Amino acid sequence: MQTNPFFPRKKIIFIRESTCKLVCLGILLIASLWPLKSFQKEVVRTYIRIEGLQDIRISSTEYPYFSYLAEKPYSPIFKEKALFYKTASPITDIPPYDHYTFTFLYEGQQQIQLHYSPTLNEAYNNDHLLEPSSNLKEVLLDLTASYRQEIHKTYGALLVWEEVDKIFPMYATAKITDIYTGNSFNVQRREGSTHVDAQPLTAEDTAIMKKIYGGQWSWERKGIIVEVRGYRISASMNGMPHGSGKIQDNNFPGHFCIHFLGSTIHSGGMDIQHHREILKAAGKLPLDYF
Repeated sequence: MQTNPFFPRKKIIFIRESTCKLVCLGILLIASLWPLKSFQKEVVRTYIRIEGLQDIRISSTEYPYFSYLAEKPYSPIFKEKALFYKTASPITDIPPYDHYTFTFLYEGQQQIQLHYSPTLNEAYNNDHLLEPSSNLKEVLLDLTASYRQEIHKTYGALLVWEEVDKIFPMYATAKITDIYTGNSFNVQRREGSTHVDAQPLTAEDTAIMKKIYGGQWSWERKGIIVEVRGYRISASMNGMPHGSGKIQDNNFPGHFCIHFLGSTIHSGGMDIQHHREILKAAGKLPLDYF
């Protein structure tokens, strides 16, 4: 048969079945990765800028009644490195415990708010998990450390009476700080088995204690911080001299009671007012709680 020069014979190319399958798989893989590539292009970095930054406020779930403004100047990383985060997967709810909240307040009432959980080692806002840059993570940890230092200076540790009885033994001296006025005086433990019976060390200490109570002795319970042997412990005292006193020339006719978590009064029961004040001194209740 002769071939028509105006209609050349078509060449038929045969492709192996295995090759065809590989080509189809490649097309499917490219198609599946294309939306991901498009999504990655849409990821936006949110920067924490130092320009216009007025304050950094830090709070925590552990101490819900305490808020701390970070001291200026802020970390030098602000000036040296770019601080940013990227939005990750959505979250349905913020963990109700063990997280710190950082609020970056800018001029014009603008703000950026982040949360960080040490337990989960995760950062998030109200809607999404976040991927902070390594520099931003370092700043958040530095701010957390500053917050913890301020907590240590403001509140006392919540230790049970059985521990305190060993830390604050008979005849040991301690510094007492009233959580309402900030006034401090020194005492010595002289008696007490279910709580501390203490006396002011000097007449000057007695005068400061009486000033805390408005110039008149009173049974009113007051939250205090007890500093003894390197510990800062939340406690509560009353301001009424009673019983006997063994320290001479301190102008305090007797002793007064200091209570700690789980300690009891002479009749054997726990005093609810003392324990409320202990919780205030530990930062677990607001100062105006009754």
